[in-house]
Amino acid sequence: MPPPESLASRAETLLNRLAQVEAQEADQQARVEIEKARVRASRTREDLDSTLRVIPLLAEHGLSQPAVRTAAAAELAKARTALRTAATTIVGAPIGDVASRIRSQSVNNALDTAGKFARSLLADLNRSVDAKRMEIRPDGVEQPIVAYPGASDALAARLRWIQSLFARKVENLSPDDLVKRLQDIVNGAASWTSDRPKLDQSLERQHPEVSEFLRQAASEHGAPWRLITPAVHTWLSDPENTVNLRIVLRS
Repeated sequence: MPPPESLASRAETLLNRLAQVEAQEADQQARVEIEKARVRASRTREDLDSTLRVIPLLAEHGLSQPAVRTAAAAELAKARTALRTAATTIVGAPIGDVASRIRSQSVNNALDTAGKFARSLLADLNRSVDAKRMEIRPDGVEQPIVAYPGASDALAARLRWIQSLFARKVENLSPDDLVKRLQDIVNGAASWTSDRPKLDQSLERQHPEVSEFLRQAASEHGAPWRLITPAVHTWLSDPENTVNLRIVLRS
């Protein structure tokens, strides 16, 4: 029969097991920290890649590539060196040492710099597209759109959409949304130039007195009674002409 295990031996065995558990927990914590850093770096790279990818697409509409400020360029160079150094030193290193290197201030600062640059670059592109919006903003695009009798409702709706497009400031858009917004702005400006005159063509087919009455009626102050001439009265007597008209009395 083997002799009973001594208290010291039992304590040593327990401590060894505890050390193994602590080592496993430390390894697990280290893996968690490494994965967080990897996800952070991956997201920053994806953000930057997607922003850089759309710059040539925006340039097709005359937007120049944003300039990198001297201070930002220096910070980026420093961050690049820090990350390369960290990547070199962790090759083949124990997991604990890898986690310790990733936790370093230099790596954290480098990832911060990369993230800030990606966000700054995208913000610059948003401002450039917004400047383009103001640059090609059609004359009179802020004026109310009135679908006179006989005019196309679809055309009026399209023109109102273009109005809303030029009324909205370009900000906080993703790279892909930014490209779409710029394309909409460019197309909208061209469409406004060609389609806006069509809205008033129905007036050109009317009697001059009817045309003047409708223009005044669509204005903020409305049409005075003196414009109800015999020609206008005859036009108003046709139900097809007045189906969308409303009379509002003002004191």
